[in-house]
Amino acid sequence: MRDFDNSLLRAFVTVAETGGVSAAAARLSRTQAAVSMQLRRLEDDIGQRLLERSPRGVRLTEAGHRLLPYAHAILGAGEDARRAFEAGDVAGTVRLGMLEDVAVGRLPRALRRFSAAHPQVALEIVVDASAALSQRLADGALDVLVGDPAMVDATPLVAWTQPLYWVGARGYVAGRDAPLPLVAFGGTCLWQQHVMTILRRAGIAWRVVCTSTSLPAVQSAVEAGLGVSVLLEGNIRYESMRVLGAADGLPEPPTADLGLFTRHMPGAQSAAVDALQTFLCEELDIGLIERSSKERR
Repeated sequence: MRDFDNSLLRAFVTVAETGGVSAAAARLSRTQAAVSMQLRRLEDDIGQRLLERSPRGVRLTEAGHRLLPYAHAILGAGEDARRAFEAGDVAGTVRLGMLEDVAVGRLPRALRRFSAAHPQVALEIVVDASAALSQRLADGALDVLVGDPAMVDATPLVAWTQPLYWVGARGYVAGRDAPLPLVAFGGTCLWQQHVMTILRRAGIAWRVVCTSTSLPAVQSAVEAGLGVSVLLEGNIRYESMRVLGAADGLPEPPTADLGLFTRHMPGAQSAAVDALQTFLCEELDIGLIERSSKERR
């Protein structure tokens, strides 16, 4: 058994999250040739292609999607060990609000690691729609919020974009001349509106076969083969779903806009909020921690 090379995994994760080798090279302060070489070495080690390259950038193959959560876990373990020795005496309670789409993905596992590194910081987590979370932040009932900037009545400390993926059941096959069966998010989901706009522009007919405001319900409908939907990477259940694309007659999926919002905290409590804020920036790989600290000064 050979251990994975962390530098190769970091190059792979960065390319997956930035969507391109050039952007990853800039973030890693390396040349594009060096990053491409690392990716080839990792693919040789795995024995499978991890990325599909096109003029629009790179996309993960099915093998790449399977590797990504393991890569996050391996790299995260090293970061957790460093945090445990650097945590200091940070203490307090932080109230964190999150969208459901974020709350059931990679972030909850990361928050468990935050709690391990900062045992004296108590997290109180609220999961709701962005508009409801926005009101809680304005009322002083939340300290940190991760939500859709278009639905939050505040200026984000940092904002970023995450890719969405078309997904269907493992056995899904597109029907000829039949409208695309769509499993839709209900309520005020802006991502769903973008999906329908993209399908309309591509000239693809669709019919909504299931609508729900519950992410688990949408996932279950996709797993049951009722239709296709769009999900964030962390919400794809690869044991029962597969990522769809151009080969399935689908256009480029939309992206999801997210923002990190905080409110000013007095005294010692601000240290706990700052610790969580920095942790979230690292885990979400926003890459704007330095800029954020300058804006606060």
